[in-house]
Amino acid sequence: MQVHVFPVVPPELRDEAWLFYRDTFEDLKTLAVQRHVLHRNEFDDLAGDPRVVKYLARRGGAMVGMSAISDDLTAVPLISPDYFAHRWPELYAQHRIFYCVFIGVHRGAAGKGVFVALQDEIYRRQVRPVNGVAVLDICSYNEVELKLPWVVEGILGKVAGAATMRRLDSQSYWLYEFSAAS
Repeated sequence: MQVHVFPVVPPELRDEAWLFYRDTFEDLKTLAVQRHVLHRNEFDDLAGDPRVVKYLARRGGAMVGMSAISDDLTAVPLISPDYFAHRWPELYAQHRIFYCVFIGVHRGAAGKGVFVALQDEIYRRQVRPVNGVAVLDICSYNEVELKLPWVVEGILGKVAGAATMRRLDSQSYWLYEFSAAS
């Protein structure tokens, strides 16, 4: 397996990258209240934005994994750079906070080891050289059902020698129903 790193996804790979992204994250459309899946035009904007580093993993010529991460938090829609600047002003000013926009791998045998390889590559290339921190947005389904925060902590602990996670925030959604008598 090879992991290719791009500041901008080359035009000849954009359709393949989009199809991989769309298929990989399709389930999140119905598992999370907040939209976690980019529309095609948003994906194309991200693919062409040099502030967001893209990692594309290939095995046997096929795309088997993809991730996007940035230390420029203004490049990431729907997060608050002010939140990070207020809590970690030095890290923020020094671009040492890395926000992982997404990380996805091919399901099944073709994706074996890809999730670990992508995290390892991101850590070694971007986070470790500046003694940075990494932030990942995980919906409650991936937290509760897949235990993703703990999986990532375990992988990063092995990759980095030690890693400790901390919940930064959470959001809940509430539905109010009304009886026919009202």
